[in-house]
Amino acid sequence: MNTILSIIFLLVALGLLWRPLVSGAAERLLAMPSWRPFVWLNLAVGISLILWSISVPDWFQQVEWVVLFVLGALGSLKGLSLWIFPDWSRSLAVKFIDNYWRFALPLSMLYLALALLLIRFG
Repeated sequence: MNTILSIIFLLVALGLLWRPLVSGAAERLLAMPSWRPFVWLNLAVGISLILWSISVPDWFQQVEWVVLFVLGALGSLKGLSLWIFPDWSRSLAVKFIDNYWRFALPLSMLYLALALLLIRFG
């Protein structure tokens, strides 16, 4: 499990460094008239990750399940924030595209650190 999560986080970290991919996805998201499908996807994935992680006995003592729980909670919060504050979320997406490297480099380093953490404590 740790190896799979580490590979996923490493791929996300490398994908964030590929600006055309991320900018294209963000522009397609901004072009959507309604973010409801994206909101429901975030909520479904977030709640699923939370339920999956807490279904494991002693999940809070294993790093990979804690990471999945936190990612599920963040995904659920992101879905709720997109639903409650759609205009604010759109303005944040525009700021992300305008200041791409200021956001992409720290996020990429965060995902790389998560990948290394899972490898180290796996």
